[in-house]
Amino acid sequence: MSKLRVLISGASVAGPALAYWLVRAGCSATIVERAPSLRSAGQGIDVRDEARDVIKRMGIFDIARAKSSQEEGIKFVDSSNRAYAEFGVDTSGEGDSMTCDIEILRGELAKILFDVTKDDVEYIFGDMVERLEETEKGVVVGFANGTPEREFDLVVGADGIGSSIRKMVFGRDELQVRSLNAYISYFSIPKTDIDTLWSRVHWIKGGRNMVMRPDNMGRTRAFLSLIAYSASDERLSRLDKASREGIPEQKAIMQELFQDGDWEIQRILDGMHESDDFYMQYIGQVRLDRWSRGRVTVVGDAGYAASPFSGMGTSLAFLGAYVLAGEISKQPNDIPAALESYERVLRPHVESIQNLPPGIPWIVNPQSSLGVRVLETLIWGVGLLSKTGVTTLASKIAAYLPIGGKPFKLPEYEAFKK
Repeated sequence: MSKLRVLISGASVAGPALAYWLVRAGCSATIVERAPSLRSAGQGIDVRDEARDVIKRMGIFDIARAKSSQEEGIKFVDSSNRAYAEFGVDTSGEGDSMTCDIEILRGELAKILFDVTKDDVEYIFGDMVERLEETEKGVVVGFANGTPEREFDLVVGADGIGSSIRKMVFGRDELQVRSLNAYISYFSIPKTDIDTLWSRVHWIKGGRNMVMRPDNMGRTRAFLSLIAYSASDERLSRLDKASREGIPEQKAIMQELFQDGDWEIQRILDGMHESDDFYMQYIGQVRLDRWSRGRVTVVGDAGYAASPFSGMGTSLAFLGAYVLAGEISKQPNDIPAALESYERVLRPHVESIQNLPPGIPWIVNPQSSLGVRVLETLIWGVGLLSKTGVTTLASKIAAYLPIGGKPFKLPEYEAFKK
């Protein structure tokens, strides 16, 4: 019997992770990536909860931890850089802390995944899917930049929140992209003596915050975030316009919207203009009525982006890859049934993660100076309680409440035990 042929669009995290497990299940995997090579840019991401077990089973847990930023925790600072609260790194993997021991740059994680799959997976860089035509036997795929037309048994979109595969297959009535009225930009800046292995967070009025985090490359990672209360906020329309133009325009709008800030904003903006890894991202959630149509499905952010505010986007990418490949391994001769099982097993967990606590992210990104002071006071109080162990107990109880993600039991698949 010939191997099941699967085409995956996207070579970031979900795509290569899926390819790894498909190969373990006896399938043939091909990944097409529109970029000419692996992308080095991107934010720091973490791996939590059951996804840690997935990467342990892939044999990359220790590699990922060795490549992590070695972040020791997060400090919340005022305009004079005085810390009013701090929270140390979580080494349990239970997601009880704001930071964990696997904090790794997206590009670094993508490189790890590429290295463990490149010998068994076909990679096509510099091209993208242009046309899909489903037949009785499979899906005929046409490519945009010269790759010959080919037929596959299954096509998977693992190409992020703006997924082109999703747009080709699902109608507007089946898709809801829930806007969180937010944009975040990521880039690296030169490290100075003031930068340590602790991340630092600072808020300013207007729903804006600045973050500086360590990395493992001798630089500092900076984030600039803007979260508006209303979709009618004129700043969002300007950010949206810049996002469709280019990096120079995106840097210019960030300069304009943050130049009145305090703390280390001038250093951050100066570094932003010099950076060659700048990336600006619209923040929203993807909610589909169904995840599959015929022989096409989606995984990770392409199908169920939870937003960075959930802290679980990368973890969902690993879980989705594992479950999708696992269900295919159980029913390789009935793709529609396998895709139905994939959604049935994982969707409840995804929906629990997408259910952000009431008011998030807006109540933790105040619009007024008074709101910022109130928030700082609340965080100071939480930081004080954390030293007594009270918040540790509370966080464990909260894990079982109907907000945020609920515990997920990782399925076992016979194909992966070989």
